[in-house]
Amino acid sequence: MPRQKSKKKLAPKIIQANDDTKTTPRTAKIVLFVFGVGPLILMCLFLSSNGFFNSP
Repeated sequence: MPRQKSKKKLAPKIIQANDDTKTTPRTAKIVLFVFGVGPLILMCLFLSSNGFFNSP
């Protein structure tokens, strides 16, 4: 009878992020502000420049 080869279990490697790429609460707030409030401000400026808020 041939011997069965034992399978070694590979431990999962933990990838550690560098200090430069860590997400801090400050950068998260900046990103949310830019992509959340920024488009709203741009839409208001665009609509006001086209006379959307002026009464007829």
